[in-house]
Amino acid sequence: MKLLEITRDEIREDMIGLIPIGSIEQHGPHLPMGTDSIIAEYIAKSVEEKLSDKVILFPTIYYGVSIEHKGFPFLTISFQTAISLIKEILESSVNNLGIYKMIIVNGHGGNSYFLPLVQREFNMLHNNAKVLIFNVFNEKEREIFDVNDLHAGSIETSKIYVINEKLVKLEKINEIKDFNIKNGVFVIYSTKEANNYGVINDNKPIQINTELGRKVLNMAIEELINLILNFNL
Repeated sequence: MKLLEITRDEIREDMIGLIPIGSIEQHGPHLPMGTDSIIAEYIAKSVEEKLSDKVILFPTIYYGVSIEHKGFPFLTISFQTAISLIKEILESSVNNLGIYKMIIVNGHGGNSYFLPLVQREFNMLHNNAKVLIFNVFNEKEREIFDVNDLHAGSIETSKIYVINEKLVKLEKINEIKDFNIKNGVFVIYSTKEANNYGVINDNKPIQINTELGRKVLNMAIEELINLILNFNL
């Protein structure tokens, strides 16, 4: 069920809330600013379609912490604001919706710095409510693509192409001449300092592989379904 579309009487306390969160930031010259949000939303929506009687899909949180993209276009909120935002959504879910089990479906690596803090505090403060974090990206998909792809490379490009091929500017991919991964990128160095094109993809040219793109998307969907089916308080 979609939270925005159901009535108050359709909410049940045994349901699990899915909260997609992403970012609005540059993804090279070829991918949309909302890449992380689009992928997280796609996976969460796909799961809701399969488990509509078990989950409530929350509206996507498109704003994330994207400070590592200074020098390129991006829109960010601070860590402090992000922590407060997620904490208050979780508390309101418990106190005002009566939803006690929630999964944050995270599509942006930059959010991984604060989400575990929110999770730990929330779970330690509540005995009858818990939140889990599900990242839509992982080491397994890098193994499948055989590339150390951290941002806007072959993996994300293939995913977006599968979701909506019109969002990928194919002619822009050939303009990218450098795919360097600089040690310390995102923590010590910004994306711009690490790569002039804003693409962090292990010195390998971007390759769109729809078969692998669909495979890793479906893998994430199945993993999230298993997490939901085994989520017990």
